[in-house]
Amino acid sequence: MNKLTSGAIVGTLGIALLLGGAGTFAMWNSTTTADAGTVASGTLTIAKSSTASWKNVSTDAPAGGVAIPSISAYKIVPGDTVQMTQVFTVAATGNNLVATLSYDDLTIGTTGTDAAATAANVALKSASTISMVASGTGVTAGAAANTFTVAPNASGVSTVTVTLTVALPTTVSGLTAQNGTLNLSAVSFNLVQNTRP
Repeated sequence: MNKLTSGAIVGTLGIALLLGGAGTFAMWNSTTTADAGTVASGTLTIAKSSTASWKNVSTDAPAGGVAIPSISAYKIVPGDTVQMTQVFTVAATGNNLVATLSYDDLTIGTTGTDAAATAANVALKSASTISMVASGTGVTAGAAANTFTVAPNASGVSTVTVTLTVALPTTVSGLTAQNGTLNLSAVSFNLVQNTRP
């Protein structure tokens, strides 16, 4: 028998002995569980809780503004400032949750039924100043304009009041922004969790 063959046999016998003896070390064993509880996820939702209302808050309007029964029938002129108020219900729970509330400017429609109407709508939006204010428990001003930081409160549910202001300044002249329409029927308000460090 050559050395290579005899070495292989010895090696095989050694492995067999090791495997055979391995079982003797695993006869007794024990398992337990940790009293660690459960891990639950939080929530972050926003939903409107009322119908939006409008009022004229121009500088020459009475204190507190004047209610606008139908914004679709109201036609603004240079110097006018109108304000929409919408109440939302925010559900925010989470130990490390912080979110930002903002409106999506792209959801304020400017398209028309033809090229002329579209141009007039775009001109009106371009000439107008649109701004947002939000208030409620756990709501503070955000780092960027028209953004607000929302943090959970003890109950996890809060009422957030948002006002969206549209102002057409007196600096608009000639035919600029005449006969235009801003469609705010589908304006989107977004609540997004802040990026974690």
